[in-house]
Amino acid sequence: MKRSRLFTLLSSLGTAAVIILTAALIAWLGRIELGSFEAWQQAFEAVRPYLRWWRALLYGALFALWWDLLRRYQHRPLDRLRVKRIGTLGFVLFTCVELTRL
Repeated sequence: MKRSRLFTLLSSLGTAAVIILTAALIAWLGRIELGSFEAWQQAFEAVRPYLRWWRALLYGALFALWWDLLRRYQHRPLDRLRVKRIGTLGFVLFTCVELTRL
């Protein structure tokens, strides 16, 4: 059963909205718990090296999953092309996120 483009778009937008709302809720709770935005910022500065390692592990795991999908679809050219496109899009997004952090 093939899903419609509208359903895919709406589910993607819903997922993005949930992620943004969750991030806002965490920031709001952190600000309430620590008292001010400056204290929240100092707490992030204190754990920055650990977050760097977390990001490296996350990107490594995503790359490993992508590589595994690429290997699985070796004998299906259309699916393999789709996985390559997803990988390219992911790499572009990864680059944009990391460049905004400079």
